[in-house]
Amino acid sequence: MQDTTMALLSLYGVLSIALLLLWIKHKTVRKQRDRIAVKLGSMKGNLSDTSDRLDLLSRGVDTILSDSPRVHDLLSVHKALESAESLLFNQGIPISNSESCAIATHAAKEILIHYPGSNNEEERKQTPGLGPLSKRLSAILTEAEMKAEDIELSAEEHRRIGELFHSIERFDWAADCFQRANELDPEDESALRSLSSIQRKRGDLESLDRSLERLLAVAPDDISILREQAILLQDSEDERAIRNRKRLDALGADSLESEAENQLSQIAQRAKNLGKISAEGSNTTDSAASFVERAAKQLLLGEVTAARESVNLAIDLDSNFGQAWSLKARLIALEKGRTKDAIKCIRRAKALDEYTVILESEILESDDRTDAAIEVLEEHLEGSPSDSEARGRLSQLWLSRGAFDTAREILEAAPEEAWDSAKMHVMAGRLNLVNSDNERDETGKIDQMGVIDALVSFDRAIEIDRESGLAWLGRARALRYQGSFDEAEIALVRARRLIPDHPSIPLEEAQLCLDSGDIEQANALSLEATTTLKNNPTVSFIRGIISARSGRLEESLNFFSRTLEIQPEHVRARLNRASAALLYDNLTLALDDANILVDARPKHELARLRKSEILMNQGDWSSAEVELRELLRLNQNHSMGLVHLGTCLIAMEKSEQAEKPLNKAIATNPHLSEAWYQRGLLYLDFGKSREAMSDFEEAVRADPQHVDARLRIAAILHEDTDLEKARFAWRNVLDVDPQNRLARRRLEECTKYVQSRKEALAPKD
Repeated sequence: MQDTTMALLSLYGVLSIALLLLWIKHKTVRKQRDRIAVKLGSMKGNLSDTSDRLDLLSRGVDTILSDSPRVHDLLSVHKALESAESLLFNQGIPISNSESCAIATHAAKEILIHYPGSNNEEERKQTPGLGPLSKRLSAILTEAEMKAEDIELSAEEHRRIGELFHSIERFDWAADCFQRANELDPEDESALRSLSSIQRKRGDLESLDRSLERLLAVAPDDISILREQAILLQDSEDERAIRNRKRLDALGADSLESEAENQLSQIAQRAKNLGKISAEGSNTTDSAASFVERAAKQLLLGEVTAARESVNLAIDLDSNFGQAWSLKARLIALEKGRTKDAIKCIRRAKALDEYTVILESEILESDDRTDAAIEVLEEHLEGSPSDSEARGRLSQLWLSRGAFDTAREILEAAPEEAWDSAKMHVMAGRLNLVNSDNERDETGKIDQMGVIDALVSFDRAIEIDRESGLAWLGRARALRYQGSFDEAEIALVRARRLIPDHPSIPLEEAQLCLDSGDIEQANALSLEATTTLKNNPTVSFIRGIISARSGRLEESLNFFSRTLEIQPEHVRARLNRASAALLYDNLTLALDDANILVDARPKHELARLRKSEILMNQGDWSSAEVELRELLRLNQNHSMGLVHLGTCLIAMEKSEQAEKPLNKAIATNPHLSEAWYQRGLLYLDFGKSREAMSDFEEAVRADPQHVDARLRIAAILHEDTDLEKARFAWRNVLDVDPQNRLARRRLEECTKYVQSRKEALAPKD
């Protein structure tokens, strides 16, 4: 029994322990369950929030894709690039070269699906989404150590992918693709032009030369390509240089366009020569001289940034190379506010025996330090009086300040050997033209002997240097002053080819068109000038003349006023404003301008004539007579002055005195219609209708458009009751002036009378 009891107790003990363990485990499980429930609740909330965010993002993406479907298309490009990256670099399984090329080709073609190509660099940059994808492609190709030839694309596709690489500034890859495009299609001009652009910017002039040669095979008469290669081959013995010059001559163009370009070409050639000398004693190919040569040619080609890099490399190699410092000064001077730095470079170049006087004077003048520029040139000429370039420039600076006599004295002081320069003769010609202009401003007449002297000077300059654009421009102006418009036009065409950017070219062309009567072309050229010349009095003056001749008098007054605001002493602008104001019936303004002119230029014949005309329109006949007699004292044979004097005398009832000046006017100029007309009026006053009729007929012969003379003829015939002849005379008036009411009314009267006469004389039944 005891044993049984012990057994039961033991069993209960075991069960109790088991139950206790089970309870403890249950409590643990419940705690874990509670913790898991809390976590699940939190996760549920996070998942809900995330779901909401994803839903919002999805809707945003849908919106973007709906507005820009191209973005959705580019996702396929992204997948292709991702696949290429995975296959080429991430799977760890070696693949063949052909497989690599196929993978890269597929990625490139996916990009090209979305890029049709463009020759406009701005359009390439604006292609949405392609820039980053193109960068990924270039990175893939670079890491895979591929070349453009490894990508199996057509010539056109290579060109397009090159354009994309060019837009993201992957120039190595761009150049490689353009090169491959040209290999596949030698006629692809666009690829070659893009390739040459990269080579130009990089300063790879040898490669650029090869590209230009290939371009000439496609476009043999492209003037820009011929000129660019002419720059690269300047002073070269290469047969292509001779070929290009012949082609340019045949096309009516020149290899170099300006004096500045010629100077840079000289720098390049000098550096080249020094480089050859240096190479004889050294195996170094990248010498300072070669970098200066490269920089000069880069500047000629318009690559200023590349030129700066090249010239800095030259100085790094040889800090005592004077040409490098001179060219650096020129480059620095292109930047605003860096005149002092440019002058420092010039001083350094000068200390190294470099010729810098012209460049220094130009930089100082551009900084409005004309006095300093003059001082530099004068100091130089004391030691080098035969320097024609420096002397010509000094004369030019004095002329720009209005010191005509000083400018001429500088030229006259030149030794004989200095006159072997075209620049000296150009400057002499310019001074002669300025003298003629001054004479015109003083008297109203051009000094033709001065014009002839100018023409001789310009012709001499052309004999010395046929590529002097300024000589051709001066010759054109001198010929225009002589009235030789056809020859002037030929000279202007030559000048524009040589110095296309010279501001005086469109102005001179506009003046020539005005003088030859082509108002429409003159207007177009004057508008061209306004784009490059601001606040230039000549531009507004020319536009004022155009407006006046087109009948827009108020507009012309505004233009002439603008000219006088800029240059109050502009004689022709004030004279023309007075004339326009007279026609516009603003007699107060007209008389004010005329008085200013006569007071400032008492020998100016046209100014006095215009003043007399204004006074006559005001009815101040006696004052007009005083002006006219002073005019005739200056020039007793001034035909229009004689006519006006006769008119004044008639108006003042001094008809007996009027016949003498009118007779003299006719004798002086028998083709002056107004002289015949005024004398006809005088004869009418005298009752000499037959003599008057003869003079009116002579007036019409001299000027068929003289309406007043035709009216007088018709009136005399009408009063003489010679209505048949009168009828024809009135018709002649209407031919000239269709709106003349008197002529139309009198013609009707004559027609009715003649018709009635015919009816009266007709036989009766």
